[in-house]
Amino acid sequence: MTESGTGESPTYVLVHGLGVSARYYHPLTEQLALGGRVFVPDMPGFGRSPRPAHPLSVPALARVIADLIVDRGLVAPVVVGHSMGAQVVTELVVAHPGVVTRLVLLGPVVNTEERTAVWQAARLGQDSVREPLRLNAMLTGDYLRCGPRWYNATVAQMLAYRIEERLPQVTAPVVVVRGQHDPIAPGRWISKLAAIAQEATEVEVGGAGHVVMYSQPVAVAALCRGETS
Repeated sequence: MTESGTGESPTYVLVHGLGVSARYYHPLTEQLALGGRVFVPDMPGFGRSPRPAHPLSVPALARVIADLIVDRGLVAPVVVGHSMGAQVVTELVVAHPGVVTRLVLLGPVVNTEERTAVWQAARLGQDSVREPLRLNAMLTGDYLRCGPRWYNATVAQMLAYRIEERLPQVTAPVVVVRGQHDPIAPGRWISKLAAIAQEATEVEVGGAGHVVMYSQPVAVAALCRGETS
């Protein structure tokens, strides 16, 4: 896990998506660390974290983040999740109401109109042509480290989780974010999630694909700080 920044507040916990690692959060981490503490774990089986005996379900991954918050003594952090990480942080807040100040969902999955492994793979490929070359190289390294067997087994966990059924139970303020060119989290899907949440703000960030926090870290950092106007 990477930890950066100074002071006690605000505190941010950033949760990465499927097959990747904490590394792609680096531009956002740099921005948030200018005025707070930032914690970015590699989830079990990804990045530099040990691989458990079997892929963890979304609720099990949420417990990992809950344990991190308790173990580090974090008080009411802002919790940010990207892609599958958005599922994890949603489940965290449903299971542990009141634990966070704000929930930020970046490119949340899975769009109900395309909830198959084939559709998700196709959209991921479509997105890759819009992402920076340096990011694609980083993600390729993470995917190779993850390996196809572990990746595919975790895809099954992602497809099984119904964020649209859990998000209405979240009582914390939610910011639902997509990049302008994100084919994985299309606008109608983001609008649906924002509409079913108890208290949500919907934001589209221009000039970005699915990995919106990498290409537009300043804009996303502002959203994490609550600057949504």
